[in-house]
Amino acid sequence: MKRFARFAVAGTGGFVVQVGMLAVLNSIPGVHYLVATAIAVEAAILSNFAWHYRWTWRDRAGSWVDQLIRFNALNAITSICGSIFLTALFVEVVGLHVVTANIASVVALSVINFIGANTLVFRAAASIAVVMLAASASSAQASNLEATLQAKTARDFAKYVAAVEARRAREIEKQEPFLDIERLSPDQRAKAFAALKRGEVIVTRGAAYDSGTNEIAIDGGLVNHWRGTVFVPKVKLENLLKVLQEPQTDKHKQEDVLSSKVVSRDGDSQKVYLRLRRTKFVTVVYDTEYDVDYFRLSPERAYSNSISTKVVEIENAGTPKERALPEGNDHGYMWRLNSYWRYKQHEDGVLVEIESLTLSRDLPAIIGPLIRPIVNSTARESMTRTLASVRARFMS
Repeated sequence: MKRFARFAVAGTGGFVVQVGMLAVLNSIPGVHYLVATAIAVEAAILSNFAWHYRWTWRDRAGSWVDQLIRFNALNAITSICGSIFLTALFVEVVGLHVVTANIASVVALSVINFIGANTLVFRAAASIAVVMLAASASSAQASNLEATLQAKTARDFAKYVAAVEARRAREIEKQEPFLDIERLSPDQRAKAFAALKRGEVIVTRGAAYDSGTNEIAIDGGLVNHWRGTVFVPKVKLENLLKVLQEPQTDKHKQEDVLSSKVVSRDGDSQKVYLRLRRTKFVTVVYDTEYDVDYFRLSPERAYSNSISTKVVEIENAGTPKERALPEGNDHGYMWRLNSYWRYKQHEDGVLVEIESLTLSRDLPAIIGPLIRPIVNSTARESMTRTLASVRARFMS
């Protein structure tokens, strides 16, 4: 406990160094908050090591070079990687300010750092092998940027899609509630409608289950399954469908959509091309094609299905070095994208609902729990932008 108290005091000094450095770097235009976080964390690591070497573990002081290497190796796994991912999690998902998010990440990692320093750094030099082995394993997984869509993954996704489409067909056949928000309790439904009329977008997680109650697993992949709803006021269903079947103009183009066109048309069936851009830590561009079919159930209700038939990642998009990566053999950020739409006339406008399924590569085991919320937030934000752009297209 005495040693931990010293560790906490030294860590407080490093914490001040880290937050101060982050605040300064974050005020400099053009410095990304994650780059600033990495620099600030390394400054804190060096400050902490000096205190620990001379005070916290002075009874175990050995070669300072050897112990500094081990201390940095340990913190590369915890403080640097952990702080970056936790800061991103708190900023992107929870919505905290970057400095507040960094403080929260420091608190979460402090106990882990003490245990690691006490057992792996300030002891026999042989411990460096354990630390470097763990660092190598983490680095190997993190640097594995290429991914291949395996046949088993494609088959599992097909099962997932079949379950979703079968459930949607049953809902129509049995005349169940047409929209997801109509399944809410009266009080919840009233609050949801009020939010939609204010222009808000309601987004919730979705899931697909087998014949029992087990969620369908994707071997080697990850499905982002979301439902979203928006209200488009002062428009008739027929007019809304007519506009949606035409390519977006630059004035109303969704942020994620760089270009679009209808490749072919046969009545209410279309083949549509979209060049998409997804941005989070990296920006990825795709050339995609979809089979889109529209169905009218009544003058007040309709639905459409948009099924991806081609998703190709474009490397160095918009430059002379632009090239298409082999389909299904790329970075694995998006392999499939299916969207199922429902439209319902409501008072003087139309309620628009999307159920979206995005297939991507699975996440490395070491960083998966930290990265998964960020991946989820990316899909959620894309859903929100899509529905917001539909509303804006008619509001203008």
